[in-house]
Amino acid sequence: MKFLSLNQNICCDDVIQCIFNLNSQDLTVYKTLKKTDELRADELAKQLKKERSTVYRSLQKLTCAGLVTKKTKNLVKGGYYHTYHSNSNFKAKETLENRIDEWYKKMKKTIKELEK
Repeated sequence: MKFLSLNQNICCDDVIQCIFNLNSQDLTVYKTLKKTDELRADELAKQLKKERSTVYRSLQKLTCAGLVTKKTKNLVKGGYYHTYHSNSNFKAKETLENRIDEWYKKMKKTIKELEK
């Protein structure tokens, strides 16, 4: 988890990395996906010049964080594949605010336990 000091200037990237426990690779995948409509993991890996498995791990983290949505598409001759797209800025902001609120409540509860 990224540590944010109160003495440093904090940008949106810092907050997203800290709250969702993302690394710089995850953030790069997210930002690249935001610039496109929808991509498969292999297409994204080729664009980023990274291994597909590395990009896939980032996509899994981003999907679990609620920043990216995964869709399953069927092939005409059988089989399927997954595509990924970033959620709207509004939804990402809402998810981030909810996580911050949850974290704040947990911290307040933990501090109250010090009184016991």
